[in-house]
Amino acid sequence: MLQRSLPAEFIARSVVLFTALLILGGCTREEATARIREELQPEHLEIVHARFPCRSPDLHFFGYRFRIYKGEYADGDICWDVSARKWTWQILPEYPLSRLNIRK
Repeated sequence: MLQRSLPAEFIARSVVLFTALLILGGCTREEATARIREELQPEHLEIVHARFPCRSPDLHFFGYRFRIYKGEYADGDICWDVSARKWTWQILPEYPLSRLNIRK
């Protein structure tokens, strides 16, 4: 079978559409950091990079890796839950601050 590659214009339009949907859906970096600041109240917070897909206990499509300082440093993931339309976060289990994770 002959496989065809997608035209660059189609891919570019898809990326623009996807980005617009994320922004309109509340998936901005500012919304994510606001959620972390509200719930964890860290002394320092930085977004390390975006994640596609986002690693979380549930499979979420989009999110960020973050780093906080709250007496000690820890990395975590904050992911956009499309069905609930809210951010969910989790500190990675190898850090002592993972004790702050919300248990389901």
